[in-house]
Amino acid sequence: MKDYYAPIILLFAFTGVIFLYDYYIKIKNERILRAEIRKNFGKIHSKKFKGKIDGIHKRLGGNLSEITAADLNFDKIIENMNHSMTRLGLEYFYYRIKNLILDEADLLEIEKNLKANEDKKDQLLDLQLQLGKIGYFKEDVLNLIEEEVKVDRELEIGAKVFSFTALYILLLFIFLKAQAILFIFALLGINIYIYKKFNEITLGKLEALMRLKSILFVSENLVKNKNELFTEELQEIENILRDLAPLKRTLKSFGFLTGNAEMDFAETYKNVLFLSEARRFSKAQKHFKKYGEEIHKLYYLIGKIDCQIGIISIKKAYKTNFADFGEKISGKNLYNPLLKEAVANDLDLEKSIILTGSNASGKSTYLRTIGINAVFALSFGIFFGEKLEIKPMKLTSAIDISDSIMENLSYFMAESKAIGDMIEDSEEKIILLDEIFRGTNTIDRIASATATLKYLTRNNHVVAATHDIELTILLKDLYKNMHFEEKIEDGDIKFDYLLKEGPATSRNAIAILDNLNYPREIIKEAIALSKELEER
Repeated sequence: MKDYYAPIILLFAFTGVIFLYDYYIKIKNERILRAEIRKNFGKIHSKKFKGKIDGIHKRLGGNLSEITAADLNFDKIIENMNHSMTRLGLEYFYYRIKNLILDEADLLEIEKNLKANEDKKDQLLDLQLQLGKIGYFKEDVLNLIEEEVKVDRELEIGAKVFSFTALYILLLFIFLKAQAILFIFALLGINIYIYKKFNEITLGKLEALMRLKSILFVSENLVKNKNELFTEELQEIENILRDLAPLKRTLKSFGFLTGNAEMDFAETYKNVLFLSEARRFSKAQKHFKKYGEEIHKLYYLIGKIDCQIGIISIKKAYKTNFADFGEKISGKNLYNPLLKEAVANDLDLEKSIILTGSNASGKSTYLRTIGINAVFALSFGIFFGEKLEIKPMKLTSAIDISDSIMENLSYFMAESKAIGDMIEDSEEKIILLDEIFRGTNTIDRIASATATLKYLTRNNHVVAATHDIELTILLKDLYKNMHFEEKIEDGDIKFDYLLKEGPATSRNAIAILDNLNYPREIIKEAIALSKELEER
């Protein structure tokens, strides 16, 4: 064999190996994915994802404020309770917890579907396996179809001409033999340049286009498998895919990017060699204008299916129950799923609640427990606890709005603005407040809090935590008094985090200072002044 054959044969052999390796990695990763799904389904776990997940919410909106979402630790819920297999499912999960369902019939339908599907584990796992082929990605697919990118005509022509580079290499080898090597490297260099130039111009939208192909072809597989679950959604998807047939044909030559470095290397190599993505990008963009609405709907439906399977997994992992929907707001043994050893407590909002107790006794946690359970009940029909009856209505809060200070608002101004929005919204709602008007002086705080809480309870269901014991007296006719308390044993402060009736009768601020070894002079003077002020 002549020496100049070697690099040419090596190039074609390398290309062949890439294709075979790509196939091997796909089979290997599918096996790993299947094992991961079986291991995690119905168990406490979370799939990690960094990046924006507001794609669906940004386009459809919601009725839960950013303040309430922050108050209820939605970032932690997303971080610790993500059972979705795709970015689409996680986006739908995020959208759903930020847009409560306020129609009882819709909520009962959601519960009905969950009950019908929750015991069909094998079919759910098969669906997750298919969805896992879409997986998580950083590219914004919805942004891809909404923003047109102008590509130079010369670059489009170049992509078409040099998409046949593999054929050119073969012909050069046949006719020029050893002299072909320099031309071959030049061709590959041109392909790399065109591929990179397209990525620069399209700002990474070539990758987003491949994600869209993944969504389309996985959707097609879901429909073909004729799964007995989610029949309504799958019928809608089938109808959409029929409309999107021209786009599917355009994207057929595109590869899949999975986020896996080994698989994506093989795809990138093929993309450089054949330039199929660059060649078809402009053609695909024409379809976006025509089928934008259908693509949005498909994205939403796949996210919905993925999220609903994730909710079934969460239901099994946390042993949740289905909520009842009626006129009351009451619960038994409700707990916060973000806490490892959460203490369960009951809820009865037949009358609004003033919640008192010492520092760290559990007031803020109880507010968040109410909020998280209300959100899950009004989003997915499930909750964390033994029993929950809730009337479909909005939820709002002002528990920890410290982020607003970053917007050059004082704490008092930020909180006052948030509560002002609650007053302005005349619809019936659940309101959760922690240390109302804490950012101002004592006399004004108590006076303003009393008047505001009287007003808010007219058409709402309020739970207001406070250190101001005066409120328990001033509002006793309109609010029920509940409290948390602590015990001091051998100089140590202990909490049981159990909700009790009546106002709090103990305080622990001075005891905490004592525990932190503040000078005895400070402790003695503080105790004396406390007794004097209490007598006054």
